Amino acid sequence: MKRELLSAIALVALASPAMAGQSCDVIPQISPADQSVKELDPSGNPTVVKLNGQSSKDTTKYLWVQTSGPAVTLQEATSAQPTFVVPKVGPSGATLTFRLDASGCSPLQTKSLTTTVKVATTNQAPVAAATVSPEVVYEGTPLVTLDGSASSDPDGNPLSYVWSQLSGPAVTLQADGAKATFAAPADVPYPDGVSLSFRLTVSDGSLSSSTDKIVNVQWVNEPPKAVLACPETVNEGGSLVLDGSGSSDSDDGLAAYSWIQLQGTPNADLPDYDPATAARLEFTAPRLDSPNNKMDFRLQVTDYGKLTQDAVCTVKVLDVTAPVIGDAPGNLTAEATSAAGAEVTFTAPTATDNVDGVLAVSCTPASGATFPLGTSTVTCSVSDAAQNGASKEFSIKVQDTTAPAVTPPAPVTAEATGPTTEVAIGTASATDAVGVKAITSNAPASYPVGATIVTWSASDDAGNVGTATQSVTVRDTTAPVVTPPAAVTVEATGPSTSVVIGNASASDAVGVISLTSDAPSVFPVGTTVVTWAAKDAAGNTGTAPQSVTVQDTTPPALKGVPSGLTLITGQAATYEPTATDLVDGDVPVLCTPGSGYSFALGTSTVTCSAKDSHGNRASANFNVTVQYGFNGLLAPYDANKSYKVKSAIPLKWQFTNNTGAVLASAGAQPAVTIYQVSSGVAAEDAITLDDAGASGLQYDNLTNTWQFNWKTTGLSAGIYNVYIQSTLTGQKIGPFPVKLAK
Repeated sequence: MKRELLSAIALVALASPAMAGQSCDVIPQISPADQSVKELDPSGNPTVVKLNGQSSKDTTKYLWVQTSGPAVTLQEATSAQPTFVVPKVGPSGATLTFRLDASGCSPLQTKSLTTTVKVATTNQAPVAAATVSPEVVYEGTPLVTLDGSASSDPDGNPLSYVWSQLSGPAVTLQADGAKATFAAPADVPYPDGVSLSFRLTVSDGSLSSSTDKIVNVQWVNEPPKAVLACPETVNEGGSLVLDGSGSSDSDDGLAAYSWIQLQGTPNADLPDYDPATAARLEFTAPRLDSPNNKMDFRLQVTDYGKLTQDAVCTVKVLDVTAPVIGDAPGNLTAEATSAAGAEVTFTAPTATDNVDGVLAVSCTPASGATFPLGTSTVTCSVSDAAQNGASKEFSIKVQDTTAPAVTPPAPVTAEATGPTTEVAIGTASATDAVGVKAITSNAPASYPVGATIVTWSASDDAGNVGTATQSVTVRDTTAPVVTPPAAVTVEATGPSTSVVIGNASASDAVGVISLTSDAPSVFPVGTTVVTWAAKDAAGNTGTAPQSVTVQDTTPPALKGVPSGLTLITGQAATYEPTATDLVDGDVPVLCTPGSGYSFALGTSTVTCSAKDSHGNRASANFNVTVQYGFNGLLAPYDANKSYKVKSAIPLKWQFTNNTGAVLASAGAQPAVTIYQVSSGVAAEDAITLDDAGASGLQYDNLTNTWQFNWKTTGLSAGIYNVYIQSTLTGQKIGPFPVKLAK
């Protein structure tokens, strides 16, 4: 019925114009009817022309077609107002003809109208171009040519040429048609010279253009003059002046002074200097180190145009340095061999001169002379070829300091008879070239246990005293008796363990002066033998051993073992537990299956264990639960939508792996539970579901999609939470809220 009514309305609408007596007539119109334009617009760009058929009557479609004249491209040829760019038409101009086909009305009408566009040529400005010859111009160049003959006119019109100078020192231009010549200035500024600028203006009689040329006139440099003054001789170590201040440059002065020694040795140490101002150098003349004594110096001066000139002079260095005497024997002491004194020999020193090299030294008195008792002075002197002299002195002392020679009794050893013991030690003897005056000793009446040194002394008439010693030994050879603590066994507390081992005891007839052990501060795992040592006053030592055992029965401590892992199928399990042992420190942990293993759906057990070097083992287990991934309930489920009570709501879902890829899950064994929510709190008991028999929960093998058709007949309006649980993996997914409305 609706379709029939619409058809009737359409027929009435189509028939209404005729019924009203109205008519439609396409009338094409072009405004302006014809146009005259120039080839170029005022900016010198090709003119853009617009064709206007906007005023056409009852026209809905436009088509513009060029029918004659130089071809152009119409932009938007099917619009009411197309445009085109005027082509080049040459001196005679051109006429372009266009036809407008206007269409409209019903039935369709098409009518045409023609318009013309006359294009007149436009005079173009000439192009000025110029060159300079020669390209490099020096001051005083007699002929420089400015050439504008490369200028041109796009329209081929004859040109006129005018050259004018714009800047720089004025020159006289000699014009000859397109060319002009001039002579370069004879004297231009240093160092950059001068720039002259010229303008060429060309004209075709109505339009003109110009171009500028710059002519750089370069300065021509004259070389500088180097003048060097220096002394003929200078003392080594004296002040030496090299004077180049007489140097000059005829142009704009000197830019730099460069100094160098050309010949030596000796080698001068030229000072640092500023090349721009170093017209004069003053420095200390070097010391001579060979017979060579002449130095040649060169001064090179440079002007601002980089031209140079050299000057050379020679200076002789005079030897004013005395020879250096080496180490003299130093003050000597000799023992008298007679009342006349003693014959003394010594090695005379040598001398070294920077120029003459090694020189002989003479000494007075000479080596081998007899020197009297007391102190005598020896003088050693030398001179070089330049008569530079040097001398040194030392003394020789002759004295009698030889003491008598003492022969002590033989050493004596005796067994102790008490705290002190009387010992017969004998008598010493002595000899001296002068004669022995007396023999004495410091021997005591009795001797303690141990070694006692008795000193015997003999003196001569000159007051010299000679000694020798005698050893008297009273010995105690019985060692103390040591009783060690009982053996000890403890549990290790680390790589090393602190242990209380007790104390030993000792006894000795003479007396114990020390009781020690070699026990370490801490003990390693295993058995360590501690040695106890007791020492008496005589140095006798008694020892006894004690056994200390540290045992390791404590297993390593496991850390980082997961309490359990829950993964999405396809996700690798990672775990890196560690183990620390009191003795061994970090020990390796072995887990089965290892980290990175991909577990099957459900729950699997991983066992991790660690073992220390003493066989103590620790282990721990944890479960890895692998579940399905879940993409959420699929359309048409919408958490924001309200569903009508009594409707059947299709709840669809898919199980995925860890990357979100859908899995074949026919064996997932899912179950659906739904709880009603009241005041924001879900009921404890699930509602009873009517799944319509086997059709309530279905699995699509093609799309791997589960669907549960929830029939809501008999339920009240409100919010319900939907949960999906896989009885294969035990995972529970939800809640997914569903709104029911009446």
